[in-house]
Amino acid sequence: MNAVDKYSTDNIADNEMIIAVDDVVKKDYDSAVVRIKKALARLKSTGHVEKYAEYLNILGLVYELENDESKAFECYLESLATAEIIRSRDLKAMVYSNIGSSYSKMGRDKEAQRYFNDARDEYDSSSEKSEECHKSWVMFDYINHAINDRYVALS
Repeated sequence: MNAVDKYSTDNIADNEMIIAVDDVVKKDYDSAVVRIKKALARLKSTGHVEKYAEYLNILGLVYELENDESKAFECYLESLATAEIIRSRDLKAMVYSNIGSSYSKMGRDKEAQRYFNDARDEYDSSSEKSEECHKSWVMFDYINHAINDRYVALS
């Protein structure tokens, strides 16, 4: 695959993700899952590992919105393993934060606090505090708020 094809494929994956976030806003989680999986397949085919892991983490958030914690944790753990391999502290911080949020919603406060502390430590140590990382954090934060709003509404 040449550089133009890779760039084109990555842009298509990004566009799928933008539409998926719109689907989340509309509470059309099934459509969001389908779109994110399409984006993941494209990223996997180009070898864009870090973005693949970021989008996998977002897929975990959407599964949480669907109340499917087991699939959410599968996504988080694969994303975390990938972040370890590629040594992305910022991505590890995001995944740790999402795992902490999941445990918190389950009432497992000790586990939640451990992961929140790990997230803080990774982010504080990260040298990747770039605009791109900030954009990722904003997207994760938005979806996490949607999850929390849904959780409160169901309580």
